[in-house]
Amino acid sequence: MTNVSTVRVTCTHDCPDACSTLVDVEDGQAVSIRADERHPVTGRHLCSKVDRYLERVYDPKRLTTPLRRIGPKGVGAFEAITWDEALDEIVGQWRQIIAESGPEAVLPFSYLGSMGALSAFGPTFALFNRLGASQLQRSICGGQALAINAAMGAVQADPELIPHAELIICWGIDVVSTSIHGWDLIRKARKNGARLVVVDPYRSPTAKRADDHLALRPGTDGALALGVANVMIDEGLIDQAYVEECTSGFADFAAEVATWPPDRVADVTGLVAERIIDLARSYATASPAAIRFGVGMQRAAGAGMAVRAIQCLPALAGHWRKLGGGIVNARTMPMLGFEKMWGPGPGTSRSFNMIQLGQALTDPDLDPKVRALFVWNSNPAVISGDQNRVIEGLEREDLFTVVHDLFVTDTARYADIVLPAPSMIEHDELVGSWGFNYVSVNRAAIEPLGDSKPNSEVARLLAHKMGFDDPVFSMSDDELIRYCLDGSAAETAGASVERLETEGFVRVEHPGGELPFARGGFGGSDDGRFEFSSGRFDAAFGLGRLPRFIEPAESPESQPDLAMRYPLRLLTLKRPHSINSSYGDLPVLRGAEPELLIEIHPTDAAHRGVVDGDRVAAGNDRGRVEGRARLTDAVTPGVVAVPFGRWLDGGQGANALTSDRLGDIGGGPTFCDVLVEVAPLR
Repeated sequence: MTNVSTVRVTCTHDCPDACSTLVDVEDGQAVSIRADERHPVTGRHLCSKVDRYLERVYDPKRLTTPLRRIGPKGVGAFEAITWDEALDEIVGQWRQIIAESGPEAVLPFSYLGSMGALSAFGPTFALFNRLGASQLQRSICGGQALAINAAMGAVQADPELIPHAELIICWGIDVVSTSIHGWDLIRKARKNGARLVVVDPYRSPTAKRADDHLALRPGTDGALALGVANVMIDEGLIDQAYVEECTSGFADFAAEVATWPPDRVADVTGLVAERIIDLARSYATASPAAIRFGVGMQRAAGAGMAVRAIQCLPALAGHWRKLGGGIVNARTMPMLGFEKMWGPGPGTSRSFNMIQLGQALTDPDLDPKVRALFVWNSNPAVISGDQNRVIEGLEREDLFTVVHDLFVTDTARYADIVLPAPSMIEHDELVGSWGFNYVSVNRAAIEPLGDSKPNSEVARLLAHKMGFDDPVFSMSDDELIRYCLDGSAAETAGASVERLETEGFVRVEHPGGELPFARGGFGGSDDGRFEFSSGRFDAAFGLGRLPRFIEPAESPESQPDLAMRYPLRLLTLKRPHSINSSYGDLPVLRGAEPELLIEIHPTDAAHRGVVDGDRVAAGNDRGRVEGRARLTDAVTPGVVAVPFGRWLDGGQGANALTSDRLGDIGGGPTFCDVLVEVAPLR
C-alpha cells in the first residue's frame, strides 16, 4: 500500500500573490501541486510557473551536493565535495581574509528568490552582522516606494476591495504576467462594470485587455501624474471637502502643478493632450477609482518623485472615502518580526547598493576591497545593473565566491563553492506577502533532495564553525518561526502560531480597517493629514517639499549628443513564463521563448534595414545583446524592448545594456532609463 498525504505550502516566489498550494505526496515523493481553493486570493488556479513547479523540484539539473570549482571561473566546471569540506573551506577562507583585510572585505548578497522570512531575512543576516561584514542595500525592486512609505507612512488600501472600484488604473505594472490573482480581482471589477486603464510604455498582456492604454515614453510617469492633477484642479474636479479636512499644503501643490498643462505633459510623455484630459476626468469622476502601480515605473531616474505625485491623486479626488478607492497594495512581510533574528545590528556602517555590485567588485580604490562574496536567493550575474562590470568582478581570481542555490546559475558558474538549496516544498518557513494581507506557516512536504540544506541551516552551520554562540544560531526553524511571531504585529493582528498551524493561513487586517484614510489618519504627520507639501519628505530625501518631474537620465531630450549614437529608449521587460531570473533555465517554460527577442517598432526597423526574424544586436557603450528581431507595435516608435531575467548561456542579457545609476529616492534602479541602438547581424 502507498502512503499518500497532502501538505499545504505557500509559494515563496518574489510575487505579490503568495499563493496557497496543496502538495500531494506519495511514498515521500511530491506527485502533484494544485491551488488551495480555500484561499480567498489563490482560488482555483496557480500561475503557469508554479503549475509546473514539480518539474523544477525534480529537474535533473538540481543541485544535490556541494561543489568545488576545478576549472576557470565562468566555465562551470566543478567537483562534488562533502558539506564538511565545503564548510571548512568557506570558514578557512573567511578567517584568512578577515585576518588580512578585516571583516568588511566580506560581502553578503541576496534578494527575494525566496520570500520566506527564514530564507530571506533570517539567521543569514545575523551571521553577517555577527561577522562584521559589509552591508547590502536591497533596493532593486520598488525601492522608491518602500523608501517613501518608510519616511511618510504607507499609503495603501486592501487589494481585495478592487471589485468595488468603477475605474482601475494599472500604472507601470503588467498584472496578467506578474500577479495573476490580482488580475482575477480586476476581472471581477470589470464584470461589475469597471473600466480598466493601463499606463505603460509597452502593450503588455494587461494592456491588450484594457479599455484604454496610454503608451507614454519610459520614465515620464511623473509628468503624467502632475498633468492629471493639473486638469483635476483646473476643472474643479477635486473633492474640496476631503482636501480641506484631510490634507495640507494644497495651495503650494496647486501652484506647482499649474505649470503642467496638458500640452506640456503631451510634449514630455508623447501622449495626445486629449487623452491626458480624458484620464484626469475619468479618474476624478469615478466612484471610486483604484490605482495599482508597479515596479516597471520605478526603474527611472525620477521614479521616486513619480510615486510621490501618484500618491497625491487619490487625496485630490477623495477616493479614500469609498471601498476600493485609493492606491491598492498590501505588505505583510514587515509584520513578521524577523528583525529579531538579526542580533544587535551590523558591526560596520560600510554599505553597497546591490544594483552597483559591479562597482563594489571592481573599484581599484576601495579599501578594503571585497575579497569574499556570499550569494543566496539571487542571481546577480543576471539581475544586477551594468552586467559586464559585474562579470568582470566575478571573474577575479582573488575573489572567493560562494553561491547557495538550487541550480548552477550564471552567478554560480563563477563560484569557488556552490551549496545546494532546497525548493520551497522541502523546508519549514514563515511567509508573508507584499501584495495581499495574508500570513502563513509552511511545513516541509518532502525531505530535502540529496544533501540540500535551507538558508537557515547553512547559517547555523557556518556560525558554529566560526565559533559564534548567539542564541539565534541554536534555534531550530520551528523555534525561529515562533520567535519571530511572538509579540509581532502579525500576531497582534491575529496570526498566532496556533492559528497558523490549524488554519494554514491567516488574514491580517489593516489597523485602519477597510477605509484607513477616509478621515485622514495618514501615518507620520502630527495631525494625520496627507501632505501635498511636506517638510518631512524634503528632510528625508533632500528633493524639496513638493512633487516635481525629474526627467530620465538617458533620453533624446536629456542627452541629445548621446542620442545621436543611441537614439532608442530601452525597456527591460518581465515575462509571464519566469519570475525575474527564477525559472530562467527551466526547459518547459524557456520553450515559450526559445531565443531572446528584441522587440522594435516597424518604422524603426525599416530605418535600420531590419526585417522581422532577423538576427540583430542592441547595444550601447556598456555592452550589447544579440537576439531575434520581432517587429511589433507593442512598442512605440523610438522604443525597443528586451526581456529581463533570462539566463545568459555564455552570452549577455538585458542588463548588459543598463546602467548601475541609482534613481532619485531609496537607491532604486534605472533599468528602463537607457539609450541603445539596434543593428542587423548579417
